[in-house]
Amino acid sequence: MSSSYRRLYAALGAGALLGLTAGARADNWDLLPRLEVGGTWSDNYRLADIPDQELTVYGPYIDAQLGIDYFSQTSKLDIVPRVHWNNFPTDHTDQSTDGFLDIDGEHRTQRGDLLGVLQLSDEKVFYSDYLPATFPGLALGQASTAPSGHITVSTRQKLVRAVPEYKYDFTQRTHLDLNADVENASYQQSEVEQIGYSSYTGSAGIGFDVSPRSVFTATGLGTHFAPQTGGNNTNDYGAQAEWDLQQSQIAKFYARVGAEHSEAQTAIGTVSNNGFTGGIGVDLRYQVTEVTVDLIRSLIPTSQGVMMTDQELRFRILHAFYPKLSGYVGARGMRLSGAASQTALTVTSENYLTAEVGCDYQMTQNYRIEAAYDYAWQQFPGTPTATSNALRLAVIYQPLSRYEPLPEFTGIPPKER
Repeated sequence: MSSSYRRLYAALGAGALLGLTAGARADNWDLLPRLEVGGTWSDNYRLADIPDQELTVYGPYIDAQLGIDYFSQTSKLDIVPRVHWNNFPTDHTDQSTDGFLDIDGEHRTQRGDLLGVLQLSDEKVFYSDYLPATFPGLALGQASTAPSGHITVSTRQKLVRAVPEYKYDFTQRTHLDLNADVENASYQQSEVEQIGYSSYTGSAGIGFDVSPRSVFTATGLGTHFAPQTGGNNTNDYGAQAEWDLQQSQIAKFYARVGAEHSEAQTAIGTVSNNGFTGGIGVDLRYQVTEVTVDLIRSLIPTSQGVMMTDQELRFRILHAFYPKLSGYVGARGMRLSGAASQTALTVTSENYLTAEVGCDYQMTQNYRIEAAYDYAWQQFPGTPTATSNALRLAVIYQPLSRYEPLPEFTGIPPKER
């Protein structure tokens, strides 16, 4: 991790602490350490599609983070610095030390709710390019930046992402929802597969409570996408309608449909495209089981330097077999493609599928053992398919929170962003 990013992480963390919680009582704070120490093995680490280029790696890793949480009657602040380190005795090129910082804040008033997420990362491209099967940290219907899936050189990605949101109640049944999403990605070495970019998205929606548990929202949105080198500046405009249903504390459902128009500036002029977006998903949280199914179609920025259509299916289930033993399985299928009218753009379609199955055994209140198996499959047009198998075994130390006394189940995010 570069020294400039370490200084930036420290400055932002200190600023958040000093600026947002001045005068806070000590008992409003909670420190949540998490330390994972284990070993990993993979038979095709870079998902090469040529047998002679398949790379087998193995070695120890450490994943450490310290959650610094502040709670009050009207505000909440989470600051989570994290470091991931791995060592491969037979492959020093792919060894890395990666740094992350997440800041998540919320402030509530009588009629309004101001939220914000700031994410910074400095990591090996491998970890940013191959998406996890259990899609941690993603809420129902939330799209994510798509990778290229090609790794030809050893390089790193630096990512800064800010997501502010403001909700205001006009009446008891009518609500305003303002959102923004600013993302900047840069690479140590700019290659065809990894092109730095900036993406700016804003949206404004009006929500209406159809019933105490059902909300209908109409939203207008716009995106400006600008690659740093090569690629094509793209403007995207659209509208969407969404229905959210919180049937109970157990069941949550959404359905969304929309239309978007994009325009890319190319060497031969403006290339435009019209397309539809949408999604449908459900999250069921029972006492010992959680099930999530989500189907999404969206336009997203990619590291290829263009906007692409993402069609994605996500599935995840967790079940506690016994008080100390739980298991999970997750799967994620993705198809990335360019629009039919984008023949003037350099776009490589991609099919990607990954699955993970694992189990956790809680040895004591603070310690548990985790074992997992990962499978990945990838295909590009006109090339052979690539597959990989990986195993992971680790010991995890993680005390419970005083304010949110629920154990973390691997593969399921502790909160939706």
